Amino acid sequence: MKNANLNINLKTLLPKLKKAQQLLLQHAVFAALMVILLIYVFVVWKINQFANAEPSDSAQTLVLAKANVPKINKNAIQQIQSLEQTNTQAQGLFDQARNNPFQE
Repeated sequence: MKNANLNINLKTLLPKLKKAQQLLLQHAVFAALMVILLIYVFVVWKINQFANAEPSDSAQTLVLAKANVPKINKNAIQQIQSLEQTNTQAQGLFDQARNNPFQE
């Protein structure tokens, strides 16, 4: 490879730079709008990805393992059932609560 002589002449380079600068200034608004549009499209695309994302099986298992599932005491259930069977007043309250659970 031969060494190329690079003679940079500022007198010829300055008019070319001014011409390029004018061209860039003419299209600067368009370029800025295109950049903003691309950013907007990217953000909408990422929001759509996050909105449709499903958790992985390992993440679901981890959350379910951390959840505190209440445990019902079997003795308490038996006591409530025996109370309901023996006491007619309590039986009426239980029936009323079953029919309309949101009434006080």
